[in-house]
Amino acid sequence: MKDGLFFTNMENVDKEEVVRTKAIVEFFTFASEYCIFIDKMEQNELSDTYAFLQKMLPVLYLKGALLPNVEVDDNSANERFVTEEEYETTRYRLAEFLGDNDFFAAVDLNGDTMDSSPISLSELLSDIYTDLKDFLLLYSKESLSAKENAVASAYYNFYDNWGMRLALALPQIHLLQSKVVLDDSANGE
Repeated sequence: MKDGLFFTNMENVDKEEVVRTKAIVEFFTFASEYCIFIDKMEQNELSDTYAFLQKMLPVLYLKGALLPNVEVDDNSANERFVTEEEYETTRYRLAEFLGDNDFFAAVDLNGDTMDSSPISLSELLSDIYTDLKDFLLLYSKESLSAKENAVASAYYNFYDNWGMRLALALPQIHLLQSKVVLDDSANGE
């Protein structure tokens, strides 16, 4: 049975159809938009970056939560593409771009214990970027097996990694964007 956004009963659905659902296509679209923006962030003002992230992060969270749990027939097609060096380059670029706004205080609930040490926004955004970029590159391959693995990895990583990181980043993005909006209002803009 197909529901408008996702399959509610995956048993009688063709595998090819599963990896092309509306939920996955929309996730691909927004993941692509996020990665392109991060790749070109230096071309934007910091305030535009906050505004973009304030809108994009909740959408990505919703789209991630709507991904189906796809059963993978061939794990050998699963690949990661973003190297540690590329991750560090992205994280460094984000840290430089965010400047003094990179670190913030929050409680990190990701793990067995609560941690209240400073959190790096650039690290959170880079973790999200890495998982989404890996999904995009694997899903773009022609084979059904690659697409299955891409969706299965995105689904698993949403719950294990980038979903929580996104949830940790959003309050800080909201705070930074609120300061911009309130400062603009106070200055009569």
